[in-house]
Amino acid sequence: MTRPAAPPRATPRWLEAVSDSRWVVLLPLCGLLFVVALDAALAYRHWPVALAGLIDEPGHLVTAALLLAALLPWRARALAPWALAGSVLLDVDHVPLYSFWPGIAAEGGGRPVTHSLITAAVLLAGAAAVRRWRIPLIGLSTGVLLHLVRDLASGPGAPLLFPWTEEWVRVSERSYLALVAVATVVATVRLARAVSARGSG
Repeated sequence: MTRPAAPPRATPRWLEAVSDSRWVVLLPLCGLLFVVALDAALAYRHWPVALAGLIDEPGHLVTAALLLAALLPWRARALAPWALAGSVLLDVDHVPLYSFWPGIAAEGGGRPVTHSLITAAVLLAGAAAVRRWRIPLIGLSTGVLLHLVRDLASGPGAPLLFPWTEEWVRVSERSYLALVAVATVVATVRLARAVSARGSG
């Protein structure tokens, strides 16, 4: 008895929807320009906290999308929506910081201690403990890490290694933009290859 042939690798639905257009490969570049524009707006003046947050959140989302497009294997694409959600949901921890629990911020800055690797680690531990939540929790953990990529280059940085140390970690904005630019190039190449393969398939 012959074994049935393995099904071809599934093409992501979003790619099926847009693969007829050559212009789709420009999406990563548009994302990079959008992030640069947001950062320019944030640097232009001192915004009220709430308004600065509204400007900054799309930057987190697009940064996460670019890094996922560059690094996430197609076979792991089920993580993507959860990672994108985690890349913005982490900032929910600002609510107690600015409302009724100011002590949640580590010494030296205005971001809560949950803006650290410990949050990602807790989510991964949950993924290991509860198998049916594995994909959502791994995705959310990935989103937390992607969120921190942007936070490390803005404001005071983040208490990355809390509770082991309360020292804040910060990188230069140039380093952040260089990383996003490299991700843009890699994502563009991957997208172009995927569209080309779909067109010739």
